[in-house]
Amino acid sequence: MKRMFAGALVVAALGTLGCGGAKASGPGAEAGASAGTARQSVEDLRGGLRAADQAMSDAAQKSGSAQAFADFVADDAVLLVDGVYAQKGREAIRAWLAAHPLEAEGKVRWTPVRWDVSADGTLGYSLGNVSVESGGTSVRPTGRYITAWKRQPDGQWRVVVAVHNASKTAMTPPAGFTPSSTLPAPEPRAMAPAQVLEEAKAADRAFSAQSTTEGMGKAFTAYAAEDAVLPLGSTGIFGHDAVAKAYAPFTLDKIDLRWEPVLGDAAGSGDLAYTVGRAIATGKDEKGQPEVDHVKYLTVWRRQADGQWRYVADGGNSSPGPQGP
Repeated sequence: MKRMFAGALVVAALGTLGCGGAKASGPGAEAGASAGTARQSVEDLRGGLRAADQAMSDAAQKSGSAQAFADFVADDAVLLVDGVYAQKGREAIRAWLAAHPLEAEGKVRWTPVRWDVSADGTLGYSLGNVSVESGGTSVRPTGRYITAWKRQPDGQWRVVVAVHNASKTAMTPPAGFTPSSTLPAPEPRAMAPAQVLEEAKAADRAFSAQSTTEGMGKAFTAYAAEDAVLPLGSTGIFGHDAVAKAYAPFTLDKIDLRWEPVLGDAAGSGDLAYTVGRAIATGKDEKGQPEVDHVKYLTVWRRQADGQWRYVADGGNSSPGPQGP
């Protein structure tokens, strides 16, 4: 979800830690470097992304989050953390995590509950739980994350955007939930990534327009894919029906939420994209007085079999002001 409700206002979805792939090993990375994407199955590509996510987590346990991110993110990566503007670029991310280490209370690790890739294997995403191990025995949840990944020419996966938020409980997928999409794929296309991104941005803008005219509850329901996942609530929100139920109370008279995409990227296969942007949530506090929140967000979009763009993951956190993300 593009943001998380805290009391009367939207503060953005849960989390991201990255998991990436400068030094990732695994079936996707190795095959990509030697044989090329065209010779790999989607399952191989998904496996490569999952291996990269695991490799980054392993690196964080060994060397700390600042070094792990520095080793696995793209040069122009973006990190979204609560309360500050986005950290942009490898060195800025390293510096921020050096000052605010995710492992401050023990060894940090993360585990995805969902990961998936585009048809051409150039873009992917993962989302899941962050935990900390302390004392060698105690493991407890500390956060949730969404990460967008881009596959490099050498076959390695690197993090391009990551969202991280604190959480005292872990996401728990319901029975029958699959870690990657099993929905019918759209007709294949070969397009310039910039053109695909413009389609996704147009969908994002239309999504916001519906939120401002009909309410965020209706908009989040209308634009959710059947298998959308939002890292919110006590165990996460899994699937369109769960989104509709969770968002039903957020009517236009309760909150005005509007946003605009600023950054993004897309796959040339025309089926997967992400947008990063800024939002404003206007509601009322406990005394009924107007209250405004500024939010930055990451939305992952998948083109559906009917050709429509729908979000499959969405999250963000607060910003200190209207600039950014």
